[in-house]
Amino acid sequence: MPTRAKLDLVTPQQREAYLLCALQMPGASIEETEQSLAEMERLVLSASGEIADTLVLALRHVDPAFFLTKGKVQQLKACAEAFELTGIVFDRDFSPVQVRNLTDEIGVRIIGRTELILDIFARRARTHEGKLQVELAQLQYVMPRLIGKGFVLSRLGGGIGTRGPGETKLETDRRRIAERISALKRELKEIRKHRDVQRKQRVRHEILTVALLGYTNAGKSTLLNALTHADVKAADQLFATLDPTARRSVLPDGRPVIFTDTVGFIRDLPPSLVAAFKATLEEVLYADLLVHVIDASSSTIEREIRTTEEVLEDLGVAQKPILRAYNKIDRGLTPVAAAFLENPDVPSVALSALYRVGIHDFFVEVSRLTEKEKVEREMLLPPTAYNTLARLYSQAKVLATEFGDEGIRVRVLIEKRKLPEFEMYVVPPALGEK
Repeated sequence: MPTRAKLDLVTPQQREAYLLCALQMPGASIEETEQSLAEMERLVLSASGEIADTLVLALRHVDPAFFLTKGKVQQLKACAEAFELTGIVFDRDFSPVQVRNLTDEIGVRIIGRTELILDIFARRARTHEGKLQVELAQLQYVMPRLIGKGFVLSRLGGGIGTRGPGETKLETDRRRIAERISALKRELKEIRKHRDVQRKQRVRHEILTVALLGYTNAGKSTLLNALTHADVKAADQLFATLDPTARRSVLPDGRPVIFTDTVGFIRDLPPSLVAAFKATLEEVLYADLLVHVIDASSSTIEREIRTTEEVLEDLGVAQKPILRAYNKIDRGLTPVAAAFLENPDVPSVALSALYRVGIHDFFVEVSRLTEKEKVEREMLLPPTAYNTLARLYSQAKVLATEFGDEGIRVRVLIEKRKLPEFEMYVVPPALGEK
């Protein structure tokens, strides 16, 4: 069993030592299990947990009471005593009864994948909305597990899985928790109404919106900073960004654009988390263009792309225009990423958001994919129709303007849907240029 060097991520008073355990289920390859273990290791470190050791347990069958066989349970109990563990983190979730049985038998906290992710969410939430969403997700997770939490709640203390609502809320009865869940949903609904008003204003002013999305730690926040010269927190850790962020920029053709950063996706993201963060993910639903940010240096790039595409399918937006942004090329392209970039059927761009390499190409591609069907027309306005000329400047791209005795001759590139408003001024093809 390989022992990892201990990392002093927290003070001695806060130190939490965890055994990280990946379960190799029947039919699963050791490669898949090790990939899961590596991802869970990053999650634990993101939660400031100290990894005492890692362990892979191969399961031939499942015990209904413990999920693990008695021999595996005793093996974990020995590890808990040897390492003086705070808890054991698993790469899957257990039923409430299984958690209670494992906790009673092993004597330390048992933390599943969802609980670990919720803990990280609680750490990352900064805005009022983000904190509300985290609390809602945690309470919805805890509600059906109250029966099996007796031991854990009575000896909770600090550590992974105890942040957010906290011990006091978690020990209340089901009725009070249900009331709190209802209150949180009402408050989040009001926040969504406010965001909907802002969204309608953007539509009214025809401001393009582009949503950055992708697997967690793909570099979405770093890309947002590079595109908009913003100062959004960007860190090399999972779920560094939790709260929705929007920043304004301008495309090469002069059109204003709003880029929005969204919460990162992850393999087997619990449905309860997707539901709780519906308000954040609504930015994806209403965006004109989706930018799928991909870590081009990742050894698990195919799985990360597949995970993101599955979430987009679940959200019902897989048919929207999508641009793939292969980020972190400064770390080198994997052969898989290089092959994807050569596919002419999938709009793609390679870049390094950190070093701002490929940003111009990115903007050009966004402009191309969001350009509406336009036509070039010549118009003749009355000599004093300055208000109409001003509207043309705001609604179309003015290519040339000439003031003469007959009026104001203007050549414009305009979207077809906007043409009816100015149709009376269009010079007939027989008299003007085709």
